[in-house]
Amino acid sequence: MTYIKISKSLTQHLKNCQRISEMIDGRIISNDENRIADLYTYSQIIKLEHSITDLVKQLKTVIELSPNIKQYHQALDQLPTMSSDLIPSFDRYQLKLAAELTSLYQLGKLELFNNIIHYSDKFKSGSSTPILPELQNENLDLLSANVTKSLHINSHENSKATDEEEEEDDDEDGYEVIDNAVTDLKKGKEWPPKLPKIKNPVIRARVFIHKSMINDKLYLTDQEIIRSHNERLEFLGDSILNTTMTTIIYNKFPHFDEGQLSQLRMRLINNELLKEWSFLYKFPDELKTHNVKPDDNKDGKQKLYADVFEAYIGGLVEDNGKKNLPKIRKWLAKLAEPVISKGLNSDITLENTTEVDVNAKKTLYSLIGYAALNLHYYPVHKPTSTDPNAIVECRITGGKVLGRGVGKNIKIAGMRAAEDVLNNKELIEKYVSLRASLPKSESVIKANNDNTKKRKHEGHSNDRGKLKLLADGSFAFK
Repeated sequence: MTYIKISKSLTQHLKNCQRISEMIDGRIISNDENRIADLYTYSQIIKLEHSITDLVKQLKTVIELSPNIKQYHQALDQLPTMSSDLIPSFDRYQLKLAAELTSLYQLGKLELFNNIIHYSDKFKSGSSTPILPELQNENLDLLSANVTKSLHINSHENSKATDEEEEEDDDEDGYEVIDNAVTDLKKGKEWPPKLPKIKNPVIRARVFIHKSMINDKLYLTDQEIIRSHNERLEFLGDSILNTTMTTIIYNKFPHFDEGQLSQLRMRLINNELLKEWSFLYKFPDELKTHNVKPDDNKDGKQKLYADVFEAYIGGLVEDNGKKNLPKIRKWLAKLAEPVISKGLNSDITLENTTEVDVNAKKTLYSLIGYAALNLHYYPVHKPTSTDPNAIVECRITGGKVLGRGVGKNIKIAGMRAAEDVLNNKELIEKYVSLRASLPKSESVIKANNDNTKKRKHEGHSNDRGKLKLLADGSFAFK
């Protein structure tokens, strides 16, 4: 009789649990639409999960620890020889019930126990097929007698509309780079770019669950904990983001070297930008945390919100990697375009060096250079980790600056300094005329900036005196 009561109770309890699972999947809907959202509260779900976990654990404990009823009878016969602190337990019902349940289990009369204990091994997320044999032969239509058909129709129509919407996106070429994203933004076209959808509600929910929400659920196994928060999705999304951005800029800028590509990629995957994108899609509003105060630390705050953006990318891949990867590439390319354009305009390390005149120095010297002018290039600033700009000045004797150039290294900056002088037509004309006015023998006199050594020149009369370079760049004889 005890077995029948317990078996019925467990069967009914597990039927209710199955009904809970099916309701969550949307297969059973109450007539009262307003109560659907009230069927489960957060605290209620926590209690149910804890109870089921505890039930399975306790059943295992009973089967593993309890003697059967025959051994229980032997223990009763030995009560007089037992320790006094053990005897009172035999005056209560728990040990006998445990012995009877173990006996039924050993005799194969309590298969339900075995099914409960091994239920998690057979469970498949998203499957509506009952696992317990006791339910497999039941008429499940009785459970769905009160389904509101209109809700199913609406749900189906919405699903169909969503599928059609997704099919339109399938035509997108994930590797195509959107060059007019900034222009489109200025014209008032759709911004931010359309967010690819995660269809699986379980995966989507996990994207927005921080680990802090799970840490206190001690009844969950390690594997269940891992599958309950977004850290694995974040790990996957981080890799996909890195690879996708690398592919985008690698294809878009074939003239960039690896240093420039790395510099640009860092702009596209840093936490500050990912946080901005996260807020763009209101991800922080959906993020669930417990006892986490991201406002206490700016970097921590950025990482928390950047992580959920990466987790969403990971969720898209886990949901349907084959179908969603092209959508991810297209979406990220649109998001990245304004950042890329801004970087190209502001970061000297990303400049297109193919436009630099590599012969600028040679051209400049051929126009105005001669030994006494001492045309040279002085590095004012060398690139550092905090300031990647190199600055070089084009100077002549006396330290006078003719031009200035900026580049990602000293060599390029020097070329730009020469270009700067060449672009100053008035200055070029002045020094071209000056060099032309000098006798050839004088134009090859070597400059001496440091100690102004005296030198006599062959072929010149002594009454012309010494050749001297004036401050304005002209020459005079003493």
